Amino acid sequence: MRRKNGFTLIELLVVVSIISLLVSISMPAMSAVRRKGYATTCQTRLYEISRALWAYSVANDSRVPYVESPMVNPVFGNAAVSNDDANPFDREKWPLSLQNVLMPMYLGEEEAIFSCPAATRGWPRGGGLFRVAYRDAGANQPNGVVDSAGTYFRESFGFLDGRPMEELRVHFTGNPIMDLQRRAWARGTYVRDLVEREGSKVRGPHDGGINVLNREFGVEFRDVKTIQQDLAPAGGGVQF
Repeated sequence: MRRKNGFTLIELLVVVSIISLLVSISMPAMSAVRRKGYATTCQTRLYEISRALWAYSVANDSRVPYVESPMVNPVFGNAAVSNDDANPFDREKWPLSLQNVLMPMYLGEEEAIFSCPAATRGWPRGGGLFRVAYRDAGANQPNGVVDSAGTYFRESFGFLDGRPMEELRVHFTGNPIMDLQRRAWARGTYVRDLVEREGSKVRGPHDGGINVLNREFGVEFRDVKTIQQDLAPAGGGVQF
């Protein structure tokens, strides 16, 4: 009798089990690689924004741009405000948004630079693909009001206000009380990932942490423990 070629049912089940095992082993590694790739892309985009801010400064007497941002609580954080009214690319509604100040002269026409591929929060609201996933230090941060120069909110949040770049350097005085506030100012960011609040916890899109363009124009990762301290709820912490 001639033996038929092919798998028996048991052999087929063994093969399927091995493939399933290999997939289950490789999936976490693939997921980690994907997350790392997203974080790297985010950092690259922040670096491009940093270069654009420097280019603006060179062309404008060593000043940072003056920015009024829709990514503030009364606008972006208000569900009653439509996505159209919070559109950072709208030159009529937000002529001084970071996007409109830098594009196209200093940053070209690539809108994707303002979107983190790992973002869990951003504009347009409602999920899907976010065209803007960063909070910027517009002069009207954090509450839509342009506070006076030198105040806590202005120095910690809203220092993209057209000032000479030299004024953004933090100079310590030796006075422990004053220097404590200046250390808080030093942690301010020009641009950072938007975060989500889960009760009393703060969480960013990169394994809980965030990428930031810091006050020295460097791109920096801050882990979930650090941002929990900095972005403490109920008015505490640095709140950069």
